[in-house]
Amino acid sequence: MAVAAPSLFRPAMRKTAASVVAAQRCYGTSLPIPTPPSNSEMVFHSRNQQPKYSLSQPKWFALFFACNFGAYGGHYFYLKFLMPSNPPNPPRDPNEARPEKHMHTVDEDE
Repeated sequence: MAVAAPSLFRPAMRKTAASVVAAQRCYGTSLPIPTPPSNSEMVFHSRNQQPKYSLSQPKWFALFFACNFGAYGGHYFYLKFLMPSNPPNPPRDPNEARPEKHMHTVDEDE
């Protein structure tokens, strides 16, 4: 009986090992995998399932350029009309007394 016991658990061990391998890959589906029709050369041609959201090339580029125009246009509209600008610096007074030494000069203690 000791010899027969391992052979009874072999299928269960195979399923466990297969599920561990599948779990390590972390992709796949729990749905049944479809099989191609018999005598077909291509496995899945484009007539089998149409993409749900598919844009033609002119529509896609029109949308792409409209989005870019909106993004850049909105950016420059904000810079030009909405963002406050700093006033210019006042003109310097030529009669102002100059400091004796620069304010960032390091004082050397000797």
